Amino acid sequence: MEQVGSIPEAKRRLLAKIKELLSSTKRLIPDEVDSVGTGIGVLSALRREIYEDLNQIQHAALILDGAEWLEKDVLQGETAEWHWNPYQTGTNDEPDLLCRSGADMIVAEATASPEPKGFIDSRMASTLEKLNRMNGERYYFVRTATMKRRAETKIAKAGWDIRVIALP
Repeated sequence: MEQVGSIPEAKRRLLAKIKELLSSTKRLIPDEVDSVGTGIGVLSALRREIYEDLNQIQHAALILDGAEWLEKDVLQGETAEWHWNPYQTGTNDEPDLLCRSGADMIVAEATASPEPKGFIDSRMASTLEKLNRMNGERYYFVRTATMKRRAETKIAKAGWDIRVIALP
């Protein structure tokens, strides 16, 4: 896990990555697309060049939003040390976000996908199961009410103690 350091500084670094990704995207898109073949070529290039970063940046942003929410609503000014796996690089026993504040520990996972369909739904189940095995106060951050409802259903059915927070 990496140390987050200052959350505002981590957000500034993430903004730089966003700007870099958007700039790369603009370079990939021609002024005109005059055939299906050309259009598919552009779409293929976009998928190849930006797909992974597109997902990972949204994931990292949600983790930082979660850390800010925890700072404000849970820690309420207590000093904390933050560690994270911003680009889904953690092992199966590491959370996306780890916070140590005094003797207390908070662990969190984040899913930036907007809807729990297909693979996302089954991945949510394994993510929540992983989170449930971790020590500390547990949170699951999502972006939409649909994802929140689905996660809460899975958590209630399993009898786990995980709080789901939807952040805009």
